[in-house]
Amino acid sequence: MSWTKDKAYEKLQEIYTDKVMQDEKRRIFQQVYNHLHEHLDDLAVKSGLKEDSLKQLKFFKEYTFMPGDNLFQSMRYVFLLARGEREREPQETSQHLSRIYRALFQPAGLKNPYIPESFWKTPLGVACSVAEDGVESVYPVLDEVVEAEAFESN
Repeated sequence: MSWTKDKAYEKLQEIYTDKVMQDEKRRIFQQVYNHLHEHLDDLAVKSGLKEDSLKQLKFFKEYTFMPGDNLFQSMRYVFLLARGEREREPQETSQHLSRIYRALFQPAGLKNPYIPESFWKTPLGVACSVAEDGVESVYPVLDEVVEAEAFESN
């Protein structure tokens, strides 16, 4: 398909429904939560999370909203950019992307995150691509989506 910026954002708005964004936040939350528990074991402080914190984390997982400046606010920011919202400041976008990459892909001891190629096919990965390189960078992914939709409708 021959994409324009407007057509691409229109398709991304169709794809990035509130449900898709919430499901992706829940998926990422579970990954980060599991990672946190693994590291608590590594540090021999498995019971390092207090009961109040566990209750709060359960609430966050259920409602996919955490107040303040955090990973999930950064995800929201890049999702909104993918849906066609205007970038506020390039520096702010860079900070949000750095937070996402650091939280998900920077192991202890490495200076830079290692981002697996499979990430760029996830809803969050596509949104990060749009935020980082513009909507033109995801035209091939949108082609795949349109092909899959055409296949499903036949």
